[in-house]
Amino acid sequence: MNTDIQTELLALQQRYLALWEAEKGTLPTQLFDPEWLSPCQVGQVVDDQITWKATPREEKADLKNIEEALEITLHPSIEVLFCTNYCDHLPCEFDGHPIELIQVWNEQDFSGLQENMIAHFMMQKRLKKPASMFIATCSDEMQVISILNETGQVQLETLGKKQEAVLAESLAGFLSKLTPILP
Repeated sequence: MNTDIQTELLALQQRYLALWEAEKGTLPTQLFDPEWLSPCQVGQVVDDQITWKATPREEKADLKNIEEALEITLHPSIEVLFCTNYCDHLPCEFDGHPIELIQVWNEQDFSGLQENMIAHFMMQKRLKKPASMFIATCSDEMQVISILNETGQVQLETLGKKQEAVLAESLAGFLSKLTPILP
């Protein structure tokens, strides 16, 4: 796995944690759902909220099933981003624009993400677009931030249309430019 990406992902998660602790005096929280548990949950439920902290996966995960189903080789950065740990989505700003970096909360979330990845790749193939994988949502629901599968570049993409702009040459470079914000 790409250690530059892992290093930048961990640094981003630590910046997010530090922001929460500075602003709210706690670890990040989210509404507790007893049917949506995560290995990254920490502590007890208080006022229907659970605290969490990014947690490395104990068992290795990969996206080989997607590669086999679609007969494609995924850019390695996609697997590093989604298979490294458990974490809630991370609200951030990129160049002054709010985004939400997609992360994996639990195994059920990981399965749903994989289903969405397959659907996304199939739609792109049908539209004769270069293969890419979404990694963040934008305030404009028709736009996503994605990794261009062939090159690993991070791009702004308008769904159903062409690439808007290259935002970073690599996922590590993109992650290093993100500023966490509170939801």
